[in-house]
Amino acid sequence: MQTGSAHDVPADRPARSSFWNRTLETARNHGGWMLVPRYYTQATAAQITSDIVNAAHRDPATIRVKGIRPGERWEARWSAATEGPAGDHVVWIRLVTPER
Repeated sequence: MQTGSAHDVPADRPARSSFWNRTLETARNHGGWMLVPRYYTQATAAQITSDIVNAAHRDPATIRVKGIRPGERWEARWSAATEGPAGDHVVWIRLVTPER
């Protein structure tokens, strides 16, 4: 049995990327408003939107949405989903100020 730290990742293994890392990277390349490809409850959609918008005002170590880079400013909006189950909500994001 091998023991070691959870941070000991073999060099030949690609780094894992979280949903938000991938989504924010796609939005950076998109260049406009982008629909986040998931459905949320109203409360979760509102909280995610708030976390994204306010990330520019937080210490980078305390940002809740992983993948937002220091110096970036994002806009985010949530709304009722026009498709999918009734009561579901979606989040839209747009990069305002890229990292310099």
